Amino acid sequence: MKHLALCLALLGLTAATPSDSTPHLLQGARHFREGRFSNALVEFKVAQRLGTDGEADWYIAASLVKLGRSEEALEAFAAAQKRAPDARDALLDYYHALACYDVKLYLCADTLLDAVGEASGPRVGEQVLAACFLEEAVRLAGRREDRYRLAEARASLGALSELPAPLVGGGAP
Repeated sequence: MKHLALCLALLGLTAATPSDSTPHLLQGARHFREGRFSNALVEFKVAQRLGTDGEADWYIAASLVKLGRSEEALEAFAAAQKRAPDARDALLDYYHALACYDVKLYLCADTLLDAVGEASGPRVGEQVLAACFLEEAVRLAGRREDRYRLAEARASLGALSELPAPLVGGGAP
């Protein structure tokens, strides 16, 4: 089902982007879906250079988040917002929130996650909720002298961030 959503979304992109960039967008999406984020980043950057009316900018930002390069991702999200504000969706807001959270911009993350919660598909919503509960568990365990289950909560939170990227919404990787 998620592969169908990606294909349909990318078909919509092909109508709005030059034909030279389309294969790179598609290949970038495949790499992203399969967890090869460095390869996805390269393909999205090539698509961006070939001209995609700003859509590739959003995917570049999401790839940077998955690569743990959150500060660069925030710059890329800002550029994407300027170039193609209508190309964003709930999933891209989710990745944007992850980048904000990672660099400790908690109000930014909270604002984006509020919007994501209302507009997300079921898998994104579930991951956001799980991340909130696990973060709360980490903070609470950190306050205890015995650090009861702190390591387990941290490991679960880390595993959640390493899950394959959800492929729902308007064509985001």
